[in-house]
Amino acid sequence: MRTRLFFLLFSILLLPCLAQAHKIHVFAWVSGDTITVESSFSGNRPLVNGSVTVQNNASKAILLEGIGDENGIFTFTIPAIAREEHMDLLIGVSGGEGHQSQWLVPAEEYLSAAPPTPPIVQSVAPPLNDDKLKQMIQELLTQELAPIKRSLAAAEDKKPGFHDIMGGIGYLLGLAGLVAWLKNRRPKDLSEK
Repeated sequence: MRTRLFFLLFSILLLPCLAQAHKIHVFAWVSGDTITVESSFSGNRPLVNGSVTVQNNASKAILLEGIGDENGIFTFTIPAIAREEHMDLLIGVSGGEGHQSQWLVPAEEYLSAAPPTPPIVQSVAPPLNDDKLKQMIQELLTQELAPIKRSLAAAEDKKPGFHDIMGGIGYLLGLAGLVAWLKNRRPKDLSEK
């Protein structure tokens, strides 16, 4: 009986850990007029062929759907209606069997990133004005900061540390002690009260 009870308590406490092992991590970033979505499981294992849904966060209307590649990457052009109506985009990723996660891209994030202009081929480089220089710097920063943003998103997914593990073990030992105490209480102890 004691073994069954301990196993039951251990199983109940282990369920959140198992669920965390299959959590999908989603990260999306804006580059010009496109958004790149990267999805993976714990341990940076890419979500192969994951279903991606892009919807208006306010109305939940689906704007587009697609499938990620073998590296867990899905890239799409920002829909014109989203730009016109300044929609916050909710990106949902599903890996089947209930594994899903979301990422919100606020309208300010993609509206501030101007769509890239096609390069002009000339023998003499045109003079740069402030607007062109500003746009070039914005595009360069967007490209260069994407990996840093990805690293920051991955850092948010903390793994249990030493204190968390020791706290869990202490919690289990405390529960086991409580169960043992309750089981070994004598009936006469109850009648004395």
